[in-house]
Amino acid sequence: MQRQTLIVLAALTLLTTAAPAQQDAPPAQTEPQAQAPQQAQAIDTLLSRFSDNPDRFTQTDGEALYRTTCQACHMEDGKGAAGAGAHPPLAGNPKLMSKHFLAGVILTGYHGMPRFGDQMSDEQIAAVTNYVRSNFGNDFPDPITPDEVSRLRPQENGD
Repeated sequence: MQRQTLIVLAALTLLTTAAPAQQDAPPAQTEPQAQAPQQAQAIDTLLSRFSDNPDRFTQTDGEALYRTTCQACHMEDGKGAAGAGAHPPLAGNPKLMSKHFLAGVILTGYHGMPRFGDQMSDEQIAAVTNYVRSNFGNDFPDPITPDEVSRLRPQENGD
């Protein structure tokens, strides 16, 4: 008799704990086709931030390059961040008065920042440098040219 009681109690416990889980389940979506274009657009937007070539950045616009390479550390507003590491602000940073300093940092890295010179062309380095120096409250009037970036680029070994 005790065994039957235990079996009944176990069955009742399973039934009562399973019922709320089924009640809490989200309602079935009634129009999956309506969400498909929005999801496709979101995926396209996300994929546009990535390069078609895994070894090089293919974006050419300074803003797109910033979003792809800099924003994760220096933040969307360019104010930097602190936490696992210190990521200096680009907004109002007096070091950015020197276009050569910023381009050199992007080319070769600086402290904990990785170098991007082997992944970006001179045109891309110039574009992101000029973007940073003319946004986030920065307004430096002297853009850097790809030729200037080329002269800053370190010579490869064996040259």
